[in-house]
Amino acid sequence: MKPWIQTLAEMIRRGKRTLSPLHRQPHSSWPMASIDGDAVDPDLKDMPDDHQLERWAASEWAEYQAWLFHHDTISCQDWREMRRISTAFNDLPLISVVTPTYNTDETMLLECFRSVKSQAYPHWEWCIADDGSTNKTTLKILKTLSDQDERIHVLFSRENGGICQATHQALKMANGEYVAFLDHDDRLSPAALFHVAEAVNQRSGLDVIYSDRDMISTGNLRFMHLMKPEWSPELLFSMNYICHLMVYRKGLVDQVGGVHAAFEGSQDYDLILRIMELSPVVHHIPKVLYHWRQSERSVALDHNVKDYAYKAGVRALIAALDRRGLQGEVSEISRLWRGHYRVKLNRLPSQGQFNHRISCAFESGSYVRNLMDAFELQKTDTYLIFIASTLIENEPDAVDEMLSWFQVDGVGIVTGKIIDGEGHIVHAGMVLRKSGVPLLTYEGTTASEPGYMAVNSVVRNVSVPCPFCFAIRRDLWENLGGLDSAFSGPYAILDLALRAEKAGYRTVFTPFASFETGQDQGGVPSVDWEFERIFFQEKWADWLKNGDPYYNPHLTQSLTDMGLAYRVPSLHISPSP
Repeated sequence: MKPWIQTLAEMIRRGKRTLSPLHRQPHSSWPMASIDGDAVDPDLKDMPDDHQLERWAASEWAEYQAWLFHHDTISCQDWREMRRISTAFNDLPLISVVTPTYNTDETMLLECFRSVKSQAYPHWEWCIADDGSTNKTTLKILKTLSDQDERIHVLFSRENGGICQATHQALKMANGEYVAFLDHDDRLSPAALFHVAEAVNQRSGLDVIYSDRDMISTGNLRFMHLMKPEWSPELLFSMNYICHLMVYRKGLVDQVGGVHAAFEGSQDYDLILRIMELSPVVHHIPKVLYHWRQSERSVALDHNVKDYAYKAGVRALIAALDRRGLQGEVSEISRLWRGHYRVKLNRLPSQGQFNHRISCAFESGSYVRNLMDAFELQKTDTYLIFIASTLIENEPDAVDEMLSWFQVDGVGIVTGKIIDGEGHIVHAGMVLRKSGVPLLTYEGTTASEPGYMAVNSVVRNVSVPCPFCFAIRRDLWENLGGLDSAFSGPYAILDLALRAEKAGYRTVFTPFASFETGQDQGGVPSVDWEFERIFFQEKWADWLKNGDPYYNPHLTQSLTDMGLAYRVPSLHISPSP
């Protein structure tokens, strides 16, 4: 046994920095913060020091490091303020952190432990189920940690039963109203549980809470950020984009029977797919609160290490389609990073469809008249497809692909991907900015570019469709009273999409409905976004002020490449209650 393990209990009790072998390793975040004197304020006994917090904010990427410095660096003063605010919350939910362990590397396990102990929000418990570890160091650390903090509960299994079985055991120990899932070699931000509790206090009835995340390199430095959109049900059909940090209401997890061993490796994906069928109240925290570690046995470093996990993801999606009464095929998208899926739903019957071509030579006001006339002429059709007359289908089933997504409850509008004759992106999703002028992400980029979070290559939710390439449900049109007659140009369909969202309908972008145009066809009609912009901006001022929900506020709106934004107001800590 290593000598430093024998002093672990004393290190935890006194909160002293000691030069253990682990501490001397480069970039290590152990041990606990140094606090002068033997007497420790109970409210501050878990507080890390600035040196440790600085290490936890270190990145391999210069660009990301600059962003972290301005938007994600936590100081001891910040930590104290979060701890103070925590005491004033009206609701103090107990949050159960659930972790299965198995022969965990000692350095990673201790850093994982330190990240839990360093939480600014103090009302937590850590439920650890060890899955038959044979490594004596792992077992010794777990026993020592549980002996020194009554909030840490460890269950030791004699046999290795797999991650699902261990997770079940950990969930059985959980007493909290909410459960947060933490892998044994990953790390929580010291602010993670504070912001979860803050969200619970600010919005009642939350069932699912998730945050942004990044990764920890083999050099123990942060990189590979993932700034996520708000709740996006159709994006979840393409990937488990919300995976870390994931927090559930405990009762909801119990209601669906916890994690299922049949989907070992993608059990977390299967869990959210089942829970989303209960129409949960979902909240996204746009902060990087979870750090997913690369290691030799982790898919974070080599996705082929756990091939079975991605096959389980396919099975989880197939099961989800079956439960919803949907028919189709599921496969991995081979040209993308593993874990991205293609759900190809069966085509709808051709009856009840009307494919209308939008003239590209319209004058002011003719865009709206064009659409309204089509609806008046085709009063019996369930779905109407509007495609610019200059566009041709890249694939013969592009229209069928758009229409197929109407089989998913809540989908009201579907839009496709447009590329020009030279293979560059014209439309792969639009983002509404505060000015009212849309940002066309990756416009002009080669069509094969997958984009940030593979946005150009997967089915996902967007707020508005391309005005020259979309399909719409007739009942949506009728329920909303058609287009707002105050508009005469393409802003009318953007307005309709936002009204649809307000009424509970979602807009979907699918890259598998691909259309092409070229100079010889005249291109996609150009849009004068200044025409009617002011009226649109005034009508949707509150919505635009809050920002497009399907575009993370930490991503730039000045460029099309979805890089980090550096002038976003800091989202550190909310004002004191």
